[in-house]
Amino acid sequence: MIHGTHTRSRLWFSLPLILVCFHFIGCSEPKEPWDLHTEQGTGLMEQGKFPEAEKELNSALTLAEQFGDQDPRLIQSLTNLAILANAKGEPEQAETLLQQTVAIHEKAPNPETAELAASLSNLGALYVTQKKFEQAQQHFERAIAIREQSQGSDDPETIREIENLAGLFVQQSQYDKAEPHLKRVLASKEKVNGAESPALVEPLNNLALLYRAQEHYEQAETLLLRVINIKEKQLGSSNPHLLGSLNNLALLYGSDKQFAKATPLLERMLTITEEGFGKEHPRVAIILNQLAEIHRLQGNAEQAIPFVQRAILIIEKAEGPEHSALTGPINNLAVLYLKAGQLDKADPLFQRTLTLTEQTMGKTHFRVERALRNYAQLLRKMDRTEEALALESRADDILAKNTLRPPTKEGRSKK
Repeated sequence: MIHGTHTRSRLWFSLPLILVCFHFIGCSEPKEPWDLHTEQGTGLMEQGKFPEAEKELNSALTLAEQFGDQDPRLIQSLTNLAILANAKGEPEQAETLLQQTVAIHEKAPNPETAELAASLSNLGALYVTQKKFEQAQQHFERAIAIREQSQGSDDPETIREIENLAGLFVQQSQYDKAEPHLKRVLASKEKVNGAESPALVEPLNNLALLYRAQEHYEQAETLLLRVINIKEKQLGSSNPHLLGSLNNLALLYGSDKQFAKATPLLERMLTITEEGFGKEHPRVAIILNQLAEIHRLQGNAEQAIPFVQRAILIIEKAEGPEHSALTGPINNLAVLYLKAGQLDKADPLFQRTLTLTEQTMGKTHFRVERALRNYAQLLRKMDRTEEALALESRADDILAKNTLRPPTKEGRSKK
């Protein structure tokens, strides 16, 4: 079997599960010391200057502690330090700080507020990064309940909490649990914004991709066509901002083996990209490779070849003849020549793939193993068995080294 570099695209959306920083704007001038330390600390954190940021944010916390437990500046300071700790790779410290914010809110005379919901959501988001999914779910669900009570079921903050909960289920591939939440998000945004509002694009797309993951292709198609219709009305039929939605629909058709529907979409994407970015832009090469893959999947290797050839020329001109981005297309072209029975044309391309992969990724990279096996398959078809055996032996050695690689520091068991 020839191991081509094309892999099935992992179509899924990323719902933002992040620590949210709430900014409190001081009304007095000049700014108070707490404001100055906070602004300086968050600015340094954004620059990646963590030690300097920690010093400033700790100074802000020291001042905030003097204002009393219920002063919002204390929550802000603890949250900022939690964000910093998480950025530094110290999730346990971030968890402790966020737990403090929740505890402070819960001590208030009226704890069930939007501010408590925000802290619960932050802690839930952190638990997601730690793969503590049960704790994350509990915090998101509690945040939703508080938001619904204090702000209403269609408030944007309530809907964002529901999106977070749906994203949690998606990360666990619990699509049946995510579906009703994504439906609720869509219904709410449709109710608030109208049936053709651009605000519906994201929830429609998320639900469509959920249906694709469940292989409910007809339902996904209906939603993606609706997304495209909304965008076309807003932007016109040839705007580059349509490309992502057109691509999602083309990939959906590819998954469902509806190649006759996928091909014209990719051709439309190619035209939009060429007109919007130029005929030699690297984005064009991506679509050319997709078109080639559609033809390959239908057994039309010879029709696929010109697309890959053009893609290679574009990448070579944009990035140079030895760029790592060429390894996939060159390998794919070699595979196509092999399938078309043009073995003499495939031979130098497999050699080039192997050399380029070794140069750009190292001689023991797993892609080198794949390139060796691909080339060996060709050599066997050309009755060059001895050469094929040598390549397969090298591939076996690389596989053994990668399989037996010592665990990372994080993976070693503690004694």
